[in-house]
Amino acid sequence: MDLLTFNQLAVLLWKNFTLKKRNFTNSILEVFGPLAFAIVLLIFRALIDIKVVGPYNFTSQNINTLPSFLKNSSEWELAYAPSGMSVFREIIENVKKNLNISMKVQGFSSEAEFEKYILYDSNPHNLLTAIVFDFDFKSRNDPLPLQVKYHLRLIRVQRTIWWPEKTDWKGTFLFPSRPAKGPSSPSHPDGGSPGYIKEGFLAVQHALDKAIMLHHESSTGQKLFDGISIFIQRFPHPAYLHDGLLWISSGFFPLIFILMFSPIVLSMMRSIVWEKEKRLKEYQLIIGLRNWIIWAGYFFTFFPLYIIIISLICVLFFVKIFKEPILRYSDCSFLFVFLMCYAVASIFFAFMVSTFFNKVHVTGKRSLN
Repeated sequence: MDLLTFNQLAVLLWKNFTLKKRNFTNSILEVFGPLAFAIVLLIFRALIDIKVVGPYNFTSQNINTLPSFLKNSSEWELAYAPSGMSVFREIIENVKKNLNISMKVQGFSSEAEFEKYILYDSNPHNLLTAIVFDFDFKSRNDPLPLQVKYHLRLIRVQRTIWWPEKTDWKGTFLFPSRPAKGPSSPSHPDGGSPGYIKEGFLAVQHALDKAIMLHHESSTGQKLFDGISIFIQRFPHPAYLHDGLLWISSGFFPLIFILMFSPIVLSMMRSIVWEKEKRLKEYQLIIGLRNWIIWAGYFFTFFPLYIIIISLICVLFFVKIFKEPILRYSDCSFLFVFLMCYAVASIFFAFMVSTFFNKVHVTGKRSLN
């Protein structure tokens, strides 16, 4: 940058800051207006305590527990595929015996036939589960291998869970879609959603595994199962700190930051469009200022305001004014850099939007809409 360009930029900044000084009240509101949201969070921090929750110890659950909706078992179906193997029919009958309920057993030649039956010929709500064996047999009398691969297909909509995740088993997730600091579903000893016990998944799985084991070792396996009862239990969870403020406001933090920086973005757009409406930008170009210098002047006029606002936000968020700061474990420098990047992006966004307007009053209305 040569000396002439530097002088032009300095004079342009002097002009912009002089206009800011003449509108001192608006400039003060631009700086301290966004802090109102941070002050509200600070007040809530003073009112909401951080509580110690837990520890949790869950009671054990019988793995043979059948679903509560199996009141009239004769109306329910147990499907399996493929049905051409005699060993599979024997195992399914043992599964029905292990579940100790009298339900209808329906076999299908393939998984595709089962899907066609569910789609067109049956009421899927009366189907407890479908067992699909994944093994290639050469003949119908082939023995059952020691390692059996199978799939349990249950109805997609849970019958016993209505909130919050009724419509999906979340089988493709390793972790909850909304992770919590504490245990998931702490009031449910059986684990809550998606309901592996309440929906009968574990009962059918255990009955099937038991039937496969008894098929290979009937006498030894029967002695084993006669002398034991199988229970499952959730892992205990230690005590943890529950921050009610973050629990309430964490979903609104992006919106809060948008509202914080909206006034200065609107002010920037109005300033740019006002100069365009008054033909000041054309006059600046006529006297020799280049277009990029004018845009740079706008940038360096509003960027210091962002620095002041972000610095004050970091002070309010991280300084221990009451019992605890708003953000206890986050890094202040990381948030500062992140918000600075957001400030640069919002400035360029204001530049882009301002090119679509030629009137100041239209700018404010359209931007708010």
